[in-house]
Amino acid sequence: MLVGAVAGFFASFVLTIDKIKLLKDSQFVPSCNISETLNCKSVMLSEQAEVFGFPNSLIGVGAFAVFVAVGVALLAGIRFPAWFWQFALIGTATAAFFCHWLAYQTTFVIGALCPYCMVAWSGTLLILSSIIQEMLRPRIESESEESASVAKISRAMPLFHTLWVAMLIGSAFVGVN
Repeated sequence: MLVGAVAGFFASFVLTIDKIKLLKDSQFVPSCNISETLNCKSVMLSEQAEVFGFPNSLIGVGAFAVFVAVGVALLAGIRFPAWFWQFALIGTATAAFFCHWLAYQTTFVIGALCPYCMVAWSGTLLILSSIIQEMLRPRIESESEESASVAKISRAMPLFHTLWVAMLIGSAFVGVN
């Protein structure tokens, strides 16, 4: 969770700074403009980059900062109640849906990909996987018959996450090219 949150925060922060620079100077070239396909400026100038009337990256800065704090708390041994994980799951699942919508938009509507956006998508999916693992933890720690099966599912989450991210980003590259 902490890795996804730090990566997503960094990507969102850089995107926000680049967006401000672009608003000040229309000739500014963002740091993530690499090629015609990997072109943040095309994405930043699209309607989809400001779905709620302000840069989407601002949502990322706030949300990822929260999960940096949660990740640090988990490393410190803090246990959160079940209701916290339920709300976190709803919020992060919504964010994952939004990331998939944005991936579709950048791939098939805008026709360019933003590397920092892809880092944010990956971070969101990693956080979602981590939340699911945290929600499974009480079942794993129980003495029930299902605990071994749930533990296997939990251990498979990193592989599942890696495949999910690879399919999302891979299909975006295939769709743009």
